Amino acid sequence: MTTFHPTLFNAADGLAAAGPGKEDSWWFVSKLHDDDENVIWVKIHMIVMQGACHSTVVLRREADGHTRDKRTVEPLHDVTLSTARLDVQTSILSLSGSLDELEISGTTDTASVLLTLRREEPVLYNGGSGVFPFSGGTTGQFALSGLTAAGTITVEGVTHRVSGRTWFDRQWVSGVTEPSRFVWLGLDLGAGRYLSVWDTVGDGTSWLTALEADGSHLITHAERTDHNGHWILTIPSYDASLEITRHRLDGSQDFNTNTCSVTGMFAGQEITGHGYADVVGH
Repeated sequence: MTTFHPTLFNAADGLAAAGPGKEDSWWFVSKLHDDDENVIWVKIHMIVMQGACHSTVVLRREADGHTRDKRTVEPLHDVTLSTARLDVQTSILSLSGSLDELEISGTTDTASVLLTLRREEPVLYNGGSGVFPFSGGTTGQFALSGLTAAGTITVEGVTHRVSGRTWFDRQWVSGVTEPSRFVWLGLDLGAGRYLSVWDTVGDGTSWLTALEADGSHLITHAERTDHNGHWILTIPSYDASLEITRHRLDGSQDFNTNTCSVTGMFAGQEITGHGYADVVGH
């Protein structure tokens, strides 16, 4: 696949741990269907912060909101964290593979998930180059935003085959001098079009990176407003107005992940999509 713009790192090499002095994050959220067409949302996330590894595994059934989840905090010497390749293993999750095919797994006390993820679309580099200012320091961030997912979910001893789509967000941060406060949106609008939206102030003023199916990127501004609990994202460059409905997947008051449904107009077309939102420090 061809990259049509300059980037500041090689995404294939960027899968591995960034090394000492960096906050490292591997974030996967999947929208899956089982054989009975039930929707199951899965989050598998590992982040290195303050010298410890924080792991999260969440499975939520959309129909009734039933959630199974587990979280751990482990010292670095108790986990596998390779700087040579993607090889992350903690007591509840495992991440491995290449830019074109990954395997991820996670367990809770009553459920487990194993997924193979395949890439058929270009890489989304946030800000075009993949590097931008963040919390007084610098962050690198790219996404494999439309991975094809297939695998199994086992709940209380019963195994179900599942398939769907996964957003993988890879991020590392250095030189942070300010507390993190942001709202981030990852939106899958279909037809190979994805938006990664950042509001690092919290007042709705946002900038976004739009990835098109041919690999081209557009970096532009947007405005997010609250309407009766729903967000409206307005993007003048695309003459777009998107209504975003959120459902809490996991997290605390200060750091939570939401799944989203998206409807509205984008570039003169009516669209229906889905996405994800991380809300930190609000």
